[in-house]
Amino acid sequence: MEFNFKTYAYIDISSIKTKALQYTKEDWDSYDYRQKTFDVHKQTKTIPLLWDEKVQGRPKVYDEYKKYQKELDIIKSLLTKKIGQGFIATAMLINLPSKKVISTHKDVGKFFMDVNRIHIPIVTASECFFEIDGEKRNLKEGEVVEIDNNDKYHSVENNSDIDRIHLLVDWLRNDIQHKT
Repeated sequence: MEFNFKTYAYIDISSIKTKALQYTKEDWDSYDYRQKTFDVHKQTKTIPLLWDEKVQGRPKVYDEYKKYQKELDIIKSLLTKKIGQGFIATAMLINLPSKKVISTHKDVGKFFMDVNRIHIPIVTASECFFEIDGEKRNLKEGEVVEIDNNDKYHSVENNSDIDRIHLLVDWLRNDIQHKT
C-alpha cells in the first residue's frame, strides 16, 4: 500500500459512543488476553466484539457483538463500497487510557498483509496521536480511517486527560484467501 492513513468517510458514532461510555473499569479490565500476550498493548484495554486470539480465520463472536450489530452493518456497507466485497474479520473496542502510550512496534504476518485495518475514533482528543512511519495524525471522532501499519513502525500516544476509545475493524476482502 502506498499510504499510512486513508480516510473513507465520517460516520455518526453517537450510538457507539453512548454504549462505550457505559462500560465500567471492571468491564474494560475483564478481557486481558491482548494485554498479557502482547507487551506493546499492556497499557490498553479491550472489549472484544469479534476476534480470533489465534488468528486462524475463525473469529469468536463475543456477547458484546450483538450490542453493536446495527452499527457494524452500517460499517460493512461502507467498507463494501469503498474496498470491495468482504467481511469483518476483527472488531473490538480499544481503550488507551489518559497519559498512556502504545510504544513503537511493527505488526507483521500474513493476517496483517491480508486485511484492511480500519480505525474509527469513538472518543478522542486533540492530544491523541497515531504515528506510522514518521507520519503523525490526530484522528477525529467518527472518521473511518484505513491505516497501513503492516511491517511499518507505528505508535499511539494519548497525552490528553481522557481515555481514548477506537473501534478497530479488520476487513478481509472475499478475493483474499487468508491462511496462516
